[in-house]
Amino acid sequence: MSITVEESTARRLRRYALRERRPVSTVVEMAIEQLLGEKAPASDLLVTSRGSFRGTFSREETYEGR
Repeated sequence: MSITVEESTARRLRRYALRERRPVSTVVEMAIEQLLGEKAPASDLLVTSRGSFRGTFSREETYEGR
């Protein structure tokens, strides 16, 4: 993968990577993972709960007039 990064951002990235003693590519990957974790979770599962319907269901009422 190839990316273009603004020069000032690239300088900050290199300084941070040196300070943390990590390769720049690792720092980029960590930053992307954090961003995606916050903005685009890996799974978009729906939270559901167990239903408790107590009554009758009529298809006639549901589809009346169709």
